[in-house]
Amino acid sequence: MVQAFFEYDQAPVSLEQLLELGLLYFHVDLDQHAEWETHPDLCRIRKERSYVSSDVVDLKRETVPKEKLASFFEEHLHDDEEIRFVLEGSGYFDVRDAENRWIRIQVVRNDLLVLPAGIYHRFALDDKGAIKVVRLFQEEPKWTAYNRVLPETDSRSARQAYVKQVLGPHCSAPSSSSSSSSSSSTQVPAAVAAASSARNGIAYVIGDRAKSLAHYPHMRSVNGFLYVSGCSSRRADNTHIGAEQDPVSGEWKLDIVAQTEAVIKNIEAILAEAGATLADLVDLTVFLVDMKDYKGMNEAYNKYFDQDTGPTRTTVAVHQLPHPNLLIEIKAVAVAPSQ
Repeated sequence: MVQAFFEYDQAPVSLEQLLELGLLYFHVDLDQHAEWETHPDLCRIRKERSYVSSDVVDLKRETVPKEKLASFFEEHLHDDEEIRFVLEGSGYFDVRDAENRWIRIQVVRNDLLVLPAGIYHRFALDDKGAIKVVRLFQEEPKWTAYNRVLPETDSRSARQAYVKQVLGPHCSAPSSSSSSSSSSSTQVPAAVAAASSARNGIAYVIGDRAKSLAHYPHMRSVNGFLYVSGCSSRRADNTHIGAEQDPVSGEWKLDIVAQTEAVIKNIEAILAEAGATLADLVDLTVFLVDMKDYKGMNEAYNKYFDQDTGPTRTTVAVHQLPHPNLLIEIKAVAVAPSQ
């Protein structure tokens, strides 16, 4: 059975959840019938779904040009279904869900995966570095990718049909100007401040920031102070600034300077919803996964604060943060501007 999980927190994703996104999965057992061309299950699927042509692609990290592998890892869509049946090896297909989160799907021998036309996705080899697949087509073999960074991609009929028929009104995908390494640009109200008579003040839940992973606001205002929940470099689409994956090796490169700057800018944006700035900060608590990053963190930090006017600060090392790509998180307290 195909294995899938959310890339952000590794929470498992069920086959039912994949089906809701329009994907299809079939298990075709080559151990019972080794010849894929005449396998009865595959022949039945081909007939039922009108797959009239096919070819075989053998990808190996040491032989395929890096530029080719990198192109597979660019977020893109196709105007037609993408059908892949794994003969040997393994790899990852990443797809976006209705909330724009990456779901990583591992495919291995005997897995047949169908990605619907119009879904944003990408592909990468795993640590084994090789996969051999059958590509199936409803017409003559072709592979035309439309990258998400292109402004016209969201307007393609295949994308429009997918959003309307599969994602429906709950779609929160960003516009075509976004890429897998940029923030979601979905137009939603910047902040929803849930003012109430609650004794713990006003909660700020900000629509265009990364969503909290549990039931807590981005910030709370009470008794003249602003309390900002711990911020990381996570974007609204659950990717991370300062975390780049090599499409060839699959390894992640983590940058403490970039992550620190992103965290501070996230705090700045949250404070702005209450009319505050970084100059209003009173106290910061910095959480580092490894104190070897202390110097790099300070390098970025000192660009924004000086000793005379900056907030007090405590830095602690922690065992881990909610995602393995995170090096730093910062919790903040600020003075609320006078109304």
